[in-house]
Amino acid sequence: MNNIEDFLFKKALEDNNLLKLKEVPKADVHSHCLLGMRFATFNKMFGGEVPTPPKKMDGLYGFDEYIFKKLAKYISHSEQLEQLLEATILEAINDGVKILETSVDTNWLLLYPSYDDCFSAIKNIQDKYSNQIDFRPELGIVKGITVERMDNVLSECIDSGIFKSLDLYGDESIDDFERFKDYFIYAKSKGLKLKAHAGEFSGSENVRKAIEILDLDEVQHGIAIYNDDYSLDLVKERGIRLNICPSSNLILGAVNDLKSHPIKTLFDKGILLSINTDDLLVFNQSVSEEFLKLYQHNVLGVEELNEIRKTPLNLSST
Repeated sequence: MNNIEDFLFKKALEDNNLLKLKEVPKADVHSHCLLGMRFATFNKMFGGEVPTPPKKMDGLYGFDEYIFKKLAKYISHSEQLEQLLEATILEAINDGVKILETSVDTNWLLLYPSYDDCFSAIKNIQDKYSNQIDFRPELGIVKGITVERMDNVLSECIDSGIFKSLDLYGDESIDDFERFKDYFIYAKSKGLKLKAHAGEFSGSENVRKAIEILDLDEVQHGIAIYNDDYSLDLVKERGIRLNICPSSNLILGAVNDLKSHPIKTLFDKGILLSINTDDLLVFNQSVSEEFLKLYQHNVLGVEELNEIRKTPLNLSST
């Protein structure tokens, strides 16, 4: 089956056939579920008057301006959260995604009568689509979370058995990873995979700190290490994968254009990679579209892209 899928994927790229590309199994392991659907879906859900995302944004500042000033006001009930999670899953299924790791922020719990109610809602949705996709809920933690909130919520979330991984995100200039260390140690002891956003807008030192302090399994973005031999060696020695989102990097200004994206350099240096959506609502590129765009712009060839496709699926190269 793998050989057939390899052939179909490469042929779809060469033919610029997005529909065929969507039929080939792939993964999305860097995604945030409240923004994991097309803008049109979100807009329809909330009355058709939602402001459209800007085509270019000033880094995380511009991104937060849009999310918190334009979108957040529409989400106020737990039922809406569940609808958005289902929309994210359906988008992934439509794109041929077989493994979906999408983050559920700790703030979700605030809209439920109890933590268990939130956990049950996520589990029900997971079960509903279990025959179509391997949905692995990820616990999302924003760097601005207070110590009190961490103490109140993180252990219960980790112990719930619902979450399969942990992701830390937020302003990369805030690199106080030490205050999250104990929770990451505990999460790993419970079998959760550890991730953190690092090295998209900041330098390679940000990635090194995140890896060394939090003992990460994967880095969300991490593209800043492409020209730092120490960081490259660290990532390779530990078998850490970088979960890259090319359109996110481009629209937020982390790279100037796709041709200058360091993904090719990282691949050539033997770094494990995956290609992902980040926030489909904002960046408007499915995983299949990301693959096709990289091919169309001659960033990577069909063999290279197929190897990247297979990496998060844990399929061996052929």
